[in-house]
Amino acid sequence: MALIIEDGSGIADAESYATTEQLADYAAKFGVTIPEDMLAQEALLRRSALVMNGMKWKGRRAHEEQALAWPREGVQVDGAYKRSNYIPREIFYGQLALAAEIHKDDLRPPETRQGAVIRKRVEGAVEVEYAQINNTSGRLLPAAPNRPSQTQFADYLDRRGLFAVRA
Repeated sequence: MALIIEDGSGIADAESYATTEQLADYAAKFGVTIPEDMLAQEALLRRSALVMNGMKWKGRRAHEEQALAWPREGVQVDGAYKRSNYIPREIFYGQLALAAEIHKDDLRPPETRQGAVIRKRVEGAVEVEYAQINNTSGRLLPAAPNRPSQTQFADYLDRRGLFAVRA
């Protein structure tokens, strides 16, 4: 089943911003692993678009009936407003990066994941200790914020960087 690609017109049943061919090109250019099967690639693109729909973006959807988060109205980046029928290349490349990250997470079982380095000692031999990841559900944790997709999305997310929440 072919993907329905969002072209900036606010398609009501769009499933992705990119095609499987574009995902394969991205994987080849950036040396990331994706499944060879086209149906599996389509599934990755659909999954990444769903994750993107859950993100808090700047502006508001351009069409009330559109399926995906983009295109958007009222998006200002670097002092300029983006057109309401525009899908920024960062959104496009971010989806491709996110799809590759999801596939990488799928290949790595939760018990093999390591947390942040909490202790590092160098005396002759190097010793590294990782924080324990609290994950009792058996599911993989979402992509870490230092992943390429998050870098691509940064200017278009409603909140960027650190912020304080008053309790």
